[in-house]
Amino acid sequence: MFVSVFLIFVLSIIDGRVSYLAVALFVVVGAIKIGFSLSKYGTRKLNLTQFFVFILPLFIFFSWCYGVILGLLNGVSVGYVFTNFAGLSLYVLFYIFYYSVGIEVSKKALFYSAICSCVFGFYAVYSSFASVGGGGDADQIGLGGLRTLYSSTFLYVVPFLFLSLVSLFVHRKSVWGYGSDFKALVLLAVFGFTLIVPAMSKGFILVFLLMFILVFLEGYSSVLRSLTIGKNLLVLTFLVLIVGVLLLLFTDVYNVILFSFSSGEGSNSIRNEQFDYLVSEWSFSGAGLGSSLVSGYQRDETGYGFELTYINLINKLGVLSIPLFLSYASTVFFGFKFFFFDGKRVTGAWVLGLMAFLIPGAGNPLLLAPVFVFMHFIAIILIIAELSPDTALDQARGFQPS
Repeated sequence: MFVSVFLIFVLSIIDGRVSYLAVALFVVVGAIKIGFSLSKYGTRKLNLTQFFVFILPLFIFFSWCYGVILGLLNGVSVGYVFTNFAGLSLYVLFYIFYYSVGIEVSKKALFYSAICSCVFGFYAVYSSFASVGGGGDADQIGLGGLRTLYSSTFLYVVPFLFLSLVSLFVHRKSVWGYGSDFKALVLLAVFGFTLIVPAMSKGFILVFLLMFILVFLEGYSSVLRSLTIGKNLLVLTFLVLIVGVLLLLFTDVYNVILFSFSSGEGSNSIRNEQFDYLVSEWSFSGAGLGSSLVSGYQRDETGYGFELTYINLINKLGVLSIPLFLSYASTVFFGFKFFFFDGKRVTGAWVLGLMAFLIPGAGNPLLLAPVFVFMHFIAIILIIAELSPDTALDQARGFQPS
């Protein structure tokens, strides 16, 4: 199963559409494995909370079926119906994933994919500087002017970046894959560079900043409880303060970032325009998958694609968009709960890191790409395993949340 899951992630670095071939391979291999191993699983009981998290992917699939039927009834082209938010249909595969892929296998597949993404990012930056002496468009204002290459697959590094931060500044025990401070620091530098430098994306930078904020909040809440502060956290605090002051005094980074998030920036003004058109055509039942706006406003030749993915989902599915949003919200809720309140920082970091795509996904049509659907699967399985009182069965199936 490792190979099929790894291919889903790594092929998306080349072309996201190719990853659907790996998804097909995953279905075949997973079904065969479940068929041969069915007697080993037996009856596995879930408590009410686990069942709630477990059943939501099925309702997400039902919402896709509803959107398909509604779109066809409204006379939308069959091709548009089945390509619009096609990732919703993949949620039925959660149950194959749940019964055929262990947590450790998923983590390793994502880790090696993250390494490939790092190589891709470093090579893109090197190629840009080697050929033209720098990345991005010098005539463009804002962070986009510094961009070398945008790839949503750079988000693979986020769980491991978060774990390196937790390992260095909060969690003083052994963390999966992080045996020493030096190793964690190297991985922090490599993964941090990959996430920020090639894409120079507002969403990616926001993810990076939020991870630091979460680590600071958890670190200093521990300080208040124990009245002691770790050396690494203290050093990090001073470094952040010093670097922040130097950047504000000697660079224009503050104005660049401020402009990049302002309504005056080109891409933001387009999203503001989209918001008004999409919200004005919201309805309880939705317009159906593949449908275009009645107003005639569009961003591409299909007429159904928009950067504001959440708003567009409500436009297409209406009230039936709730299962997806509920699954997102519950996954993030448990991530925060584990990280801040249950003393399960590592699992919490995994879950929140896996769901980091929700932030850039708000303004880019990447939310339901196969890779992020499968990252959502991993997060759900981690939550179910962590909530299980019977850890022996989980460990037997490779479910080792920490």
